[in-house]
Amino acid sequence: MWGIVPAAGAGSRIQPLAFSKELLPVGSRIDDDGVERPRAVSEYLVERMIRGGADKICFVISPGKHDIVQYYGGGFGSANVCYAVQPRPAGLCDSIFRVLPLLPPSEDVLVGLPDTVWFPEDGLRALPDGILSFLLFPVDRPEYFDAVVTDEAGRVREIQVKQPGAATHWVWGAFKLPGRTLAELHELWLERGKQDEYIGTLVNAWLARGGEARGVPAGETYVDVGTVHGYREAIQALADRPAAGGAAPLAAASAVWAADLVPSTWCQVPGARHLVPGAQYRTTCRLSATRFSVLGTSETHDQPGATTLISPHPAPAAAQAQGPEEIARRVRELGPWFHNLELRGVQTAPDHFLGDYPTIKWRTFAHAVPEDLTGRSVLDIGCNAGFYSMEMKRRGAARVVGIDSEDLYLNQARFAAEVNGMDIEFRKLSVYDVAELGEKFDFVIFMGVLYHLRHPLLALDLLYEHVVGDLMLFQSMQRGSPVVDPVQADYDFWQQDHFDSPGYPRMAFIEHRYCGDPTNWWVPNAAATEAMLRSAGFEIVEHPEQEVYLCRRGRIIDGEPRAVYPSRGGGGR
Repeated sequence: MWGIVPAAGAGSRIQPLAFSKELLPVGSRIDDDGVERPRAVSEYLVERMIRGGADKICFVISPGKHDIVQYYGGGFGSANVCYAVQPRPAGLCDSIFRVLPLLPPSEDVLVGLPDTVWFPEDGLRALPDGILSFLLFPVDRPEYFDAVVTDEAGRVREIQVKQPGAATHWVWGAFKLPGRTLAELHELWLERGKQDEYIGTLVNAWLARGGEARGVPAGETYVDVGTVHGYREAIQALADRPAAGGAAPLAAASAVWAADLVPSTWCQVPGARHLVPGAQYRTTCRLSATRFSVLGTSETHDQPGATTLISPHPAPAAAQAQGPEEIARRVRELGPWFHNLELRGVQTAPDHFLGDYPTIKWRTFAHAVPEDLTGRSVLDIGCNAGFYSMEMKRRGAARVVGIDSEDLYLNQARFAAEVNGMDIEFRKLSVYDVAELGEKFDFVIFMGVLYHLRHPLLALDLLYEHVVGDLMLFQSMQRGSPVVDPVQADYDFWQQDHFDSPGYPRMAFIEHRYCGDPTNWWVPNAAATEAMLRSAGFEIVEHPEQEVYLCRRGRIIDGEPRAVYPSRGGGGR
């Protein structure tokens, strides 16, 4: 039996790493010589495939992931290992079909995700032979996964791909199918113009044509290790399980305590007695050793065989210790600032032409944002110096990610968050590349960006498709009439009067500059703003301020025209 491991994705949700995300150390194992060594996260899937009957494993990798080849070589355990290359990350369907030429039609195939840890370890044995079947796991937030709806007999009726309000809490974590069924799915995928990034949408089309699939609810625990939060959950899930096989007892042997990363992170490395709680460390991880340095000193240490947790953010203790004079100096160095922030009495843009901006704007619609974001994830697109990212953290958001395309703003945001002692992830990323994040967020902020884009409707389509899980806070500069005319579903070719109405949706194109800014491209009126939001699939929930809208992710009717088909993310289901 074959096992397919799709491993070409960029792993952007847990970067930066110095190695492929599939080799992220999670827990440890005892090797044949009785030595405890770090365990790569993908080993958990490979071992479960072998338990499920696989004797041949094929990793699908991108051209740059040679470290996976070096790690696994030509075999692992009792299975032979080979590799197929996916030139660029283009989704799970494209990835698994790369292996199709190797597969006999009558032989069963197992498919799983290499950045997951799940139990029971022998769950794949519950899947029947000769038919497409999904191993199902119960989760609290099915909207982040692919929920599998079945009837009483276990027949799959629908796969709801990352759908808010999913009809079931059972999601698939792995699946099994004959080679001939995979070939049938490939033919359908080609027929549909390779539009399916997720296996769920392709299987839905296959079911509609008379195909059959089974859902087997034999899973107990399922953790996606593709984020720092998921990493912590995986560590806890492993610690809660008794050691089995070659695994070391995690609670006693792990070299990392999965506590809050910032600012109280500390590493406990066997044999390193001088490390103490409260000290701050910056770590670089290899599979065979860990080098760590004490921040603010030149002291470095190598510890062979240690497993360490890599934080995507440096600890903010040094910035927190700075006085007003040092903060003012850094503010000058990092200028000019567009966000006027107050950093321990130091203002970053006290002479802003809009006044105390964006505080003065925020006060007009802050009441529309949920006051309690405890446990929720937030994405701030076009975060600038991080004003809104930090406001969301103040409201209790568990995880906040801010993205911007300008290093100037990202450096400002990181400094401000450190001064305020806030754990916020800031990344350089274009709105057109949000698929690389590989996840949907509970609350997305998209403010002050639309009119800077040459392709604004495409951006809204991408947000809907890839990152908005529930709510979106939207703002755009508007010009023209604030009146919003009711718009008919269709107009006769000879009917033209509505185009002249001030309340009809329209956008002004800026060929050169507006307000001295060459990045101002389009300015909509109020009607166009609302029409574009609806067209992209968003429902306007509240309109608290002239330019601000609170939206909820709605449903797109199948076959409804879109601006273009959204950019595909990497390695996702």
